[in-house]
Order: sequence, then C-alpha cells, then structure tokens
Amino acid sequence: MVVSERSISHETLIETFAGRFDQHARQDFKWRIDHAISQGYRFVVLNMVAVSFVDSAALGWLVLAQRRFYRIGGKMCIIAPAGFVRDILELTEIGEWIPIFGSEAEAVQALNLLSPSSTSSSS
Repeated sequence: MVVSERSISHETLIETFAGRFDQHARQDFKWRIDHAISQGYRFVVLNMVAVSFVDSAALGWLVLAQRRFYRIGGKMCIIAPAGFVRDILELTEIGEWIPIFGSEAEAVQALNLLSPSSTSSSS
C-alpha cells in the first residue's frame, strides 16, 4: 500500500492510500495513525479512492483507529468511490462508525463543522 499525507490545518490530516489495504499494510497504517495522534491531529481523512482491495483485518483496524480518535475528541472519515471498496464498506456497515464520503471536499467540510477552530478560520 502506498500512502501519502497532507496537512490541511493544525488539526486535520489527509492520508491518501493506493493499492491493497490488507494484512501487509498493518504496520504502515498503525504507524501513520500513531504519528498523526502524536503530532496533535484530531481529524483524519482517509482517502481510499485509489484502493483496489480491502480485507477484514483492515476493516478492523479502521474501527480501532476511529475509537482512538474518539478518545481524544476527534474523528476519522473515509473517502471511497463507487466500486468494490465502497461496496465492502457498506456491506460491513463501517459507515455506522466512520462516515464515508464521495469526495475530499465533502469530508473536509464535515470535519470542519466538528472543529472548534473552524469558526475562527475560513476554508
């Protein structure tokens, strides 16, 4: 899994995944979540538009990561296009715990509404 990240504010980070999100991606995913939290990010957008496959282990890691963000008053959300990955996310009802959006703009707007600092800055 190839990952890149982009900070859009002192509280919000976008992690972009490409390829397979499976058992082989565990260490990288865990490190990125740990790093985001240690750097003070409370809101993380997981852009999974270029992810071609997701397995059950990865679904579990998503839920665990969301729980970590809830504990610090934050939230994670996912961007997923129509197709296999979106179908899996919907079939497993991951959207009950982690909001799923069709675009980066929708996800960032939703997270900005949660951030107390969003009222003092314009996007």
